[in-house]
Amino acid sequence: MDSNKQAILAILFAAVLFTAMGMFVKILTPNLPAMEVVFARNLFGLVWILGALLLKPPKQIGGKPFVLALRGFAGGSAMLANFYNMSVMPLGTAYAFSYTSPIFLALFSVLFIHDKVSLKTWIAILLGFSGILLISNPKGTDLTFFGICIGLYSGIGAALAYLSITKLAKLYDTRIIILSLMLAGSFLPLLTQITPNTNNSIAIFEPFVMPNFKEFLLILALGFVSTYAQVYLTKAYTIGNPPVIGAISYSTILFATLAGIILGDKIPNTLVILGMLLIICGGILAVLHKRA
Repeated sequence: MDSNKQAILAILFAAVLFTAMGMFVKILTPNLPAMEVVFARNLFGLVWILGALLLKPPKQIGGKPFVLALRGFAGGSAMLANFYNMSVMPLGTAYAFSYTSPIFLALFSVLFIHDKVSLKTWIAILLGFSGILLISNPKGTDLTFFGICIGLYSGIGAALAYLSITKLAKLYDTRIIILSLMLAGSFLPLLTQITPNTNNSIAIFEPFVMPNFKEFLLILALGFVSTYAQVYLTKAYTIGNPPVIGAISYSTILFATLAGIILGDKIPNTLVILGMLLIICGGILAVLHKRA
C-alpha cells in the first residue's frame, strides 16, 4: 500500500477515534464536570509523554519559553472549551466550532504575520464566518450567547496554538511542545474546580465529583482513544499530502453528527447543516492556502 493510501486510512481512523472521544465525553459529563473529564484526559496524555521523554531524552535548541508557554495555554484552554462544548452542545456542532481553527489561522496569519492575502484566503474566511453565523443562529439552536463564545474560542485558541508552533517546531522536540499542552490542559481544569461558581450558572465552574468504577473505566478509554487519535493524526500528516489530509479530516464533523444523534442529540436543522458545510468548505480552502 502506498503512503498516500496509508495516510488517508490513518486520518479516517483518527476521525473515528476523535468521534469516540466525543462520545465518551457525552456519556461522562451528565454525571461528571466537563473540566474534571478534560483533566483526566490530559493527565493520561501527561503520563504518556513523560514516559516517552524518560525513555528518550529530548535534543533541542530551546530559547523560547514564553512562546512555548503561550502555545500550552492557548491549546490547553481551547481543549477545555472544546470539552465544554461537547458536554452542552450537539456533538456535530461542537466539532464544527472546533474545526473553525484553520479559518481563524488564515485570518491571524494575515493580521499578525502579514501573510499574502489571496482571494482564496478571503473566500475561506467569508465561508467560515458565514457558517458560524448559521450554526449560532439562536432561532435554530438551543445555544446561549456564552455557549457560542466558548464555541468560537475552541477554534480561536487552537488557531493561536498552531500559529505558535511555526516558531517552536525548529527549536523544540515535538514531545516538549505536546508536553506544554498536556501541562496547561491539566492545570487549567484544576483552577476551575477549586473556584466553584456558587449558583452553578456556568458549567465550567463545578466542584470535583468522585467517579464510580464504570466512569473510571470510561475515563481510561477516553484517554486511550484521544491519545491514539493524535498519534494517527500526526502519522497522516507526516506521510500524506497535507491539503488532502486536511480536507479528509473534516469527515470528523460528519461522524460526530451521526454519533451525537445515536446518543440522543437532535437531528440538525437545514440552517445548521448548511453552516457545517460552509465551515467545512472554508476550512478546506484555508488548509489549501496554508499548505500551498
